[in-house]
Amino acid sequence: MFELSKRIQNVKSSPTVALNAKAKALAKTGVNVLSFAVGEPDFPTPPAVVDVAIKALQAGKTKYGPAGGSQEFREAICEKLKSENDLSYTPEQVVVGMGAKEILFHLFMALCNDGDDVIVPSPYWVSYPDQILAQGARPICLPLSPDMSTAPLRVEDIKKAGTSRTVGIVLNSPNNPAGFMYSKEMLLELGAFLKTNNWWIISDEIYEYMAFDQKHHSLLSFFPELKDRYFYVNGMSKGFAMTGWRVGYVAGTGPAIKMVRDLQSHTSTCLPPFIEEAATFAIKQGKNLLAKEIDILNGRRRLAMRLLDGIDHVSYVQPHGAFYLFIDVRKALAASTRYKDQNSMRFCEELLSEHHIAVVPGDAFGAPGFLRFSYATDDKSITEGLARFKKALQQI
Repeated sequence: MFELSKRIQNVKSSPTVALNAKAKALAKTGVNVLSFAVGEPDFPTPPAVVDVAIKALQAGKTKYGPAGGSQEFREAICEKLKSENDLSYTPEQVVVGMGAKEILFHLFMALCNDGDDVIVPSPYWVSYPDQILAQGARPICLPLSPDMSTAPLRVEDIKKAGTSRTVGIVLNSPNNPAGFMYSKEMLLELGAFLKTNNWWIISDEIYEYMAFDQKHHSLLSFFPELKDRYFYVNGMSKGFAMTGWRVGYVAGTGPAIKMVRDLQSHTSTCLPPFIEEAATFAIKQGKNLLAKEIDILNGRRRLAMRLLDGIDHVSYVQPHGAFYLFIDVRKALAASTRYKDQNSMRFCEELLSEHHIAVVPGDAFGAPGFLRFSYATDDKSITEGLARFKKALQQI
């Protein structure tokens, strides 16, 4: 037998997907499991968007579409980028794919060579390091900032991590898993540094509509001179409650964008045209389409923060955006005879098996001793879930 791919052997399965599957399997046995593990809003896709898709299906729009996205959808994306982000792109500089996850995978394929380094600040979305590893490159994961609430990203750490092998950096604001956002001041400091090197800048901004305490800014809007190596990644999953529709896109310039489009033509090929019509309609409505639901999310955020404030031995990163709380349980685990090793993975397994709540261990995000709690669910579940969490902490 031939040896399997060394690159792919380094890739681990997604822990968030695996944990959500465990929670669903336990629930099927009749256990009342409360899951705070999945990264999707609990709101249904807006009915008006669904109606557009149904009409497109009825009109027979079920054939192949163009690789990389239809002209109409890419034009709508360019209009959105101009009006909401102050970014100027042409449709030829936009590629659409099956979710932002696929877009990122193809983008790393286009940008990375064997032995390249890509800087990934911690805490990070679980798929960044593994997608980079799959290309034969190395993810250089930065240490956690001592104060993620006010200074989640430190330029000094980026400078220390950079080497002659560094080809890029991944940015993510609002952040998954911690919910923090890069302030304007931080972006100005970061952009001033990135002007001095020649790295690719991969900016994942998929949670931009879930910005609660401050305005979301794209780094490129402050530093247009970075445009030839900046890639803006977004999608319809979060801000439009369209996770299952699998619509993602990237805007950028130069040969790399053509390479991403070429890769699309050899993998998923295209989005179904009826989905593209629905996505085109949705993106033209903008952030107002789910404004009410995002206000509800903000209320849930405040509820979860208030309840956590009443629990001893834990703290959390100030969540300015997205829909997660990143809970620091290092102090609580250190006070327990069972968890002095700070094993948040084992603690999460106990939370699921004994207390029937599913949260994601911070180990998956480069932050052992933390837990990711998604508040994209109803108030009753949040209240009951955090009551069970408090009880579990008391018992250890």
